[in-house]
Amino acid sequence: MKVLKLRQVNCPNQGDIMINKLKIAASVILLLIWTLPANALSLEEAGVEKGEVEIQYEATYTDDNGEGAYEHEEEIEAQLGITNWLLLTVGIGFEEEEGERNFELSELEAEVQIELIDPEKNGFGLALFGGISREFSTEDDEKDEKEFAIGVIAEQSFDKWLVRGNLYYIGDLKNEEDEQFDGVQYAYQVRYQMTNSFGFGVEGYGTHKDFEDEDEENLNEHMVGPVFYYSTELEPRHEKASFKNNDDDDEDEEEGMELEAQFGVLFGTNDDTADVTFKWGLELDF
Repeated sequence: MKVLKLRQVNCPNQGDIMINKLKIAASVILLLIWTLPANALSLEEAGVEKGEVEIQYEATYTDDNGEGAYEHEEEIEAQLGITNWLLLTVGIGFEEEEGERNFELSELEAEVQIELIDPEKNGFGLALFGGISREFSTEDDEKDEKEFAIGVIAEQSFDKWLVRGNLYYIGDLKNEEDEQFDGVQYAYQVRYQMTNSFGFGVEGYGTHKDFEDEDEENLNEHMVGPVFYYSTELEPRHEKASFKNNDDDDEDEEEGMELEAQFGVLFGTNDDTADVTFKWGLELDF
């Protein structure tokens, strides 16, 4: 007759783990506020995991077609998995004026994501997305815009390949008459994982806004290019205490802390988009 044994393993208390995660998240956000500014390009994932905290810093540097002007902003997002299907995100953006390291608050945003199909279990993932944002006026831009976005996030994995896409309907929230609009926004990624740490892919982003004011020029920007990824585990996995069968060697583990860095070059595909945009970012999961 087989005997079940209680294997005692030193494992941090779940409450302590969550407190430590929130402390780390706050520290990372404060640190990233002082990093290089950028204009973020965001690509959302379909998966949601309860209790997971994720800090994202995604950035770009865009030279305005070699004419001497450039865009330099930064955006930081913090995500928390409330349940295994509900994800909440808050973000904050800053803008640099006249090439000086003098930042002004430029944007606040809040997002919610509802997972419909778990990509970890099915290979295919699907989620609903909704978000609101407020862009604050600056010295160079007097507009104070409020926007919303609703749409879908889908992804499919094939062995070492991953295909991911975001598609949103976007519109204004009671903006001034000359700032009212509706449109679409999209992002996509085709990625190949070369090793456990290194990956390579192609990403594309686009936004089209139709303004109701005939004197306001419509926004129509599209870009695509190669992106390189590097990921590493910063903290070893914690093993949970559990009942185990003597013949069962499988282990029940919690994921540790993982860091992913990315860098890419995106090329404008129409006259309204800058010729070259450099994209980089950091993503910390724990």
